[in-house]
Amino acid sequence: MSYEIPGPNLSDIDRAQLINDYGGAVEVQFAKDSIMRDYADIRMVRGTDTAMERRMGKTTLKKLTPGVRPPADATPFGKVTVTVDTVIIARDTRSLLLDFQTDFDARSRLGEDHGKQMGKFFDEAFIIMAIKGAQQAAPDFGAGVEKNSIGAGKSITLTTAGDENDPDILEQAITDVLVQMEEEEVPTEEMVVLVRPTEYNTLSKNNKLTNKDYSTGNGDYAKGTIATVHDTPIRKTARIPRAVNTDHYLSNASNGNAYNVAAKDAKAVAVILHPRSLMGAETIPLTSDVFFNKEEKVWFIDSWMAFGVSVRRPDICGAVFKQ
Repeated sequence: MSYEIPGPNLSDIDRAQLINDYGGAVEVQFAKDSIMRDYADIRMVRGTDTAMERRMGKTTLKKLTPGVRPPADATPFGKVTVTVDTVIIARDTRSLLLDFQTDFDARSRLGEDHGKQMGKFFDEAFIIMAIKGAQQAAPDFGAGVEKNSIGAGKSITLTTAGDENDPDILEQAITDVLVQMEEEEVPTEEMVVLVRPTEYNTLSKNNKLTNKDYSTGNGDYAKGTIATVHDTPIRKTARIPRAVNTDHYLSNASNGNAYNVAAKDAKAVAVILHPRSLMGAETIPLTSDVFFNKEEKVWFIDSWMAFGVSVRRPDICGAVFKQ
């Protein structure tokens, strides 16, 4: 004998509409809140959990001598991979769903919060990997140093504790990292400098960045805004890690706990990256669902996704670290 389950449907709103309202709010908030999709190459992976890209070494030029056959010289290739092996989920459970079913604001607010938390986690993972890239050695293509086309990451550690609070010292350190990249012919105007709000506020007190006599239209002290540092766009975000994390959700033995935040990583006060600095991959795009579980007699309101990120080119990852 079967019985109707009392309680799961407390309004005449269709479940598909609930999913649409909630899931739409999640996606809109994620898109609004996440910044790293603007600064990273993220590819969808199907039929496998690993994305791979070939990296080409450096071509060697030759001088042509009349009557002498020019020697053949193979250009080496390497590769970078990213494996997606963890699903991240935001889940809310409700024994009664009246507020969620009948109140559009409740669906929107929950969707917005799930979208914000997913966006924050997504961005932090990419920023962590950019900080790692700034500390990486140059990849070896196995054909001699002269054939390596990608250099090491770029980073500067400030000399004295508290230097990060000096607007001139902090600006000069960021500029020095960018100049290192320019010396390797990196188009720094295509990059972005990420700083936390505290460091952004510090830089806003730098006269050379905001004073019209030095930088026409670059900054406004009264509004606390800065457009560029050394002709590179700057953006503030509170998603640069400040604390050590030895148990990041994406870290595991297979990837060598790649996403954990070490003590040095947590001292980054500025992060610099190019759209080709990192390679991201998704096997499950942001997905949402609302359903009733008869065994547990509760509603589940879920959003989940599966992604990963690796350093593609350490030479265009930069960071400034405090003491």
